Amino acid sequence: MERKKEKREKKERKEKKARKLLRTREVKYMVNETWVYLVRGMAVAFGITCIIFIAYGILLTYTNLSEQHLPLIALVCSAVSAAVAGYDWAVCMGRRGIVFGALAGMVYCILLFLVNGFACGDFSFALSKVMTLVVSVTGGAIGGVLGINGKH
Repeated sequence: MERKKEKREKKERKEKKARKLLRTREVKYMVNETWVYLVRGMAVAFGITCIIFIAYGILLTYTNLSEQHLPLIALVCSAVSAAVAGYDWAVCMGRRGIVFGALAGMVYCILLFLVNGFACGDFSFALSKVMTLVVSVTGGAIGGVLGINGKH
């Protein structure tokens, strides 16, 4: 009788250990998959930024448009790109859309500042950068809310 009980307990321990190992593997897979989606969201946002700036550059080159609208175009581009990143991040996480969207907007803006700083060699702080940060975080938060509340 005791032997059957020991065998049963040993079998239960093995099963418990196997379930724990399986959960650990699932969590690791989910974490790896999550990072892929977060990076993808950021890549799409920067792809949109590139497309908008290339299109505006072409318009500046081949039409009579002036460069005076460039700051406005840059802010709108930041808002749209951060909203797309926020949407992707919120859909990926499946919760707290405003938080993950705002975080996506902040990450987008910081990466944009870094790229700009390395390209220009100027890491100065200006009021326009604060405005870009506010617009990016707000756009990301709006995208995050839409990502959670929208139909996918």
